[in-house]
Amino acid sequence: MNETTFITTLSTDQLKELIESSVKNAVRVNPNSNPQDDTLLDTKEAANLIKYEVTSLYGLVKRKKIPFCKVEGKLLFSRKQLLAWISAGNHPINQKQGRL
Repeated sequence: MNETTFITTLSTDQLKELIESSVKNAVRVNPNSNPQDDTLLDTKEAANLIKYEVTSLYGLVKRKKIPFCKVEGKLLFSRKQLLAWISAGNHPINQKQGRL
């Protein structure tokens, strides 16, 4: 593994800007996004959003019990549609927490 070390001097504002942009990139935050905007989620993100195990999510997809789309073999989920699906209550008991 090639590792390169750089030494530089940054002002406080430059350091704050560097840290802020790095954190935004790491968590994919768009400062101009509207919470009402829809976002496409991959399988792991969708499972995390609805508190299901990824394997349980695949089972729901296989049985066509959850809203999804497939683009070139990749499963994608609309954040809005998943939240509406959860709100509608048309889903099995939370698979991550087990049965009540």
